[in-house]
Amino acid sequence: MEKVNENVLDQIKKLGAFDLMACYSCGTCSAICPLSEGTVSFPRRLLRYAQLGLEKRILAAPEPWLCYYCGECSETCPRQAEPAALMMALRRFATRKYSLGRAADALYQSLASGLTWLLLSVAAVLAILFAYNPGMNRQRVDFLSFVGLEPIHLAGIALVAFIVLASVIQIGILYRNLRRGPGAAAFKAKKASVSAWKALSEAVMQKRFGECDNGLLRRLAHMAVSWGFMGMFLATLIIAAVDFQWLQWPRWISLAVGSFSGVLTLLGLAYYIYLRIARKTAVGKVSHPSDWAFLVLLLLSVLSGFVMVFFRFTNIPMAAYWTFAFHLVVVFDLLVTFPFSKFAHVIYRPVALWFAGLT
Repeated sequence: MEKVNENVLDQIKKLGAFDLMACYSCGTCSAICPLSEGTVSFPRRLLRYAQLGLEKRILAAPEPWLCYYCGECSETCPRQAEPAALMMALRRFATRKYSLGRAADALYQSLASGLTWLLLSVAAVLAILFAYNPGMNRQRVDFLSFVGLEPIHLAGIALVAFIVLASVIQIGILYRNLRRGPGAAAFKAKKASVSAWKALSEAVMQKRFGECDNGLLRRLAHMAVSWGFMGMFLATLIIAAVDFQWLQWPRWISLAVGSFSGVLTLLGLAYYIYLRIARKTAVGKVSHPSDWAFLVLLLLSVLSGFVMVFFRFTNIPMAAYWTFAFHLVVVFDLLVTFPFSKFAHVIYRPVALWFAGLT
């Protein structure tokens, strides 16, 4: 017999769920959801798990990572129980439970979250103050005269290593939980390689988004943000390879890739911020502070990058250097919390899609 956790309902409500007890299990949400099919059924089943405090079943379900939050279930709910908001709250709940050392707890509690972002920013500022060169070039913008190449790339390598290690461990935690779910019996029944390819394709192209009503703009915005971020990461890798002379490419290639990707990201972010400010759809009605933290950090990282480039081409050294410092702090905050924040769905969704594809 499964043990009931009486605190689950309260925990999920604090993470953005609405009045779950308003639900009387009419099934409208599951019937209207275009992605609810086969053994993947949501949100009704997970809503019942939450009401009953069945924590292990929630953590063993791939559904929170498969939901695209189109909001159709909330718009048709006769009791205004906001099942769409529940799915996002369950994703945050699972992110906390899967996280290494429960590190994600610090990002989803109001007081702890504010303190965490402050401490991370202070740590980044102290690192920059330790590494920067007081004798920087004040006549012409030269970022490597402000902070040397070696400390920047050593910090980058350490940060990437941390993200990869934490992500691998947490993917293992997710997989172990999924193996306890209803799809475990059928897990070995089909070819894993085929399902893995489908999962990767869906994670990149997000075709299932198109099955939702009015999902085209949100799909394009989501792809703009995800592709744009990956493009900016690629630009960073290119410039690192050029700096270390691994590639004999002109630096403008990295600038072009980064600029295009930054514009793409800004367009996607603008749409998502608009949805939350307008509050005209189910997507914008219920926003958790962690959602805003992610959007704001990503927005600041892109904007500060463009401002930094502007000061470089207009040759205003000190403005360029301190904007560069601000950019480094924001990017550090964004990346160091990658495995524990809203960003975590980037690693969890493909695994959940892969597992669900085998059932």
